[in-house]
Amino acid sequence: MPSRRKPAAVPPGFTVLPPVSRFFATLGKVYVRPGADGTAPVYGLHVRPKHANRHGTGHGGFLATLADTFMAAFVHETRRDVGTMWTVRLEMEYKRPAPMGGWLEGHCTGIERAGNFVTVRCELRCGETVTNRATAVFKVSDRAVAGATTSG
Repeated sequence: MPSRRKPAAVPPGFTVLPPVSRFFATLGKVYVRPGADGTAPVYGLHVRPKHANRHGTGHGGFLATLADTFMAAFVHETRRDVGTMWTVRLEMEYKRPAPMGGWLEGHCTGIERAGNFVTVRCELRCGETVTNRATAVFKVSDRAVAGATTSG
């Protein structure tokens, strides 16, 4: 009988992040640890075989998708004035492989807003090892204010 590996444990304080889209749901369970006392939320997941490239580590496209989505979630969590947004630029640095089964965390910082654009940075880390650094620029529209009217 084949042995079954026990699933890797999710670190304390992380809860499942509801999928933000049907596409994002295909990644599997993604987690978030809410920020406390002014700290930023941290996002995470285990690198699974379905995320792998031919070398058995996290695929570059998967890692870019993850960083992009973590940064978007970070903007929505910390900037309540932002409504709809979409990525107009994504820069990725691939520093180290994301190992199979590794717990990968997204640490986002540096929201800068200039007009209708928001810039955010993210590090993906396995433990203390930075696997990727990313910067995204999002085009944003402001969230509608309840009771606001527009003149035409």
